[in-house]
Amino acid sequence: MTQPDHQPPNTMIEPELGALLGVFSLHCFIESLMDEIDNGSDVPHIDRKIVIWLDRPKRLGTIAREMNVLPSTMTTLADQLESSGLVVRERDPGDRRAWLLRLTPAGQDLRATMVVVARTLLCETLGLSVDELNDFARMSLKIQANIHKHTTC
Repeated sequence: MTQPDHQPPNTMIEPELGALLGVFSLHCFIESLMDEIDNGSDVPHIDRKIVIWLDRPKRLGTIAREMNVLPSTMTTLADQLESSGLVVRERDPGDRRAWLLRLTPAGQDLRATMVVVARTLLCETLGLSVDELNDFARMSLKIQANIHKHTTC
């Protein structure tokens, strides 16, 4: 007898491996739906990721480290975002040699749209309650902070 393709989750799987399977599935799901997260605009995938990272003005080098890209790559990406009107560069008041990247009103609008679409994907499509989403966000940000403390990812 053959087993169906879609079986209920294995409740006997080790929690560590269950967590990894969930992360793998979520990553694949989000990557496949990144076009929907920007609500159909023609903003490139990598540019949308930068908009997500820009919760506040940040130095180009900081964003490059957070996204695990070369500073020269970040400079090129910043040029693209600037020419599309999503960001502006401004001098860092704390260090006039450094540049900050800041979202423009158009960039803020795109980010706000991405929040709404991401909430829909995470709550409605994946079935998370608002409380579960908040818990998941707290755990994810803790994981992100610890990863950045210990690696270059």
